[in-house]
Amino acid sequence: PKDRNHAKAKTFAAEHETGLLIPDVVLVEAMYNLNRLGSVAATVTFSRLLIEQSPQFVALTPVDFTRAVALMDRYRDAELDFVDCCLTALAERLNIRQICTFDRRDFSMIRPKHTEYLQLMP
Repeated sequence: PKDRNHAKAKTFAAEHETGLLIPDVVLVEAMYNLNRLGSVAATVTFSRLLIEQSPQFVALTPVDFTRAVALMDRYRDAELDFVDCCLTALAERLNIRQICTFDRRDFSMIRPKHTEYLQLMP
């Protein structure tokens, strides 16, 4: 594993085998990075693991997209990641207060509408 967070991600996934929501934008980003940093074989292995665990995939709505763009505009100088803004929009809509991310920078700046801050895991 070339990613410095691989071990933490693997442990988190093992401890949270059920009840995870995976946004479509996160899935696409994860698959792209896994293929780029790992291999097609690693991407297929990860995909099969997801199939076995049957997580709930969550689609971005037009309202979420609009909110993500608004967040990017509001924090324009910080140059926030689009996927992080989408995650925030989804968390607001679904009243989610905990998210799994290794990106502390963006989420430490964003102030969601539904809570003072998002609890970052692991």
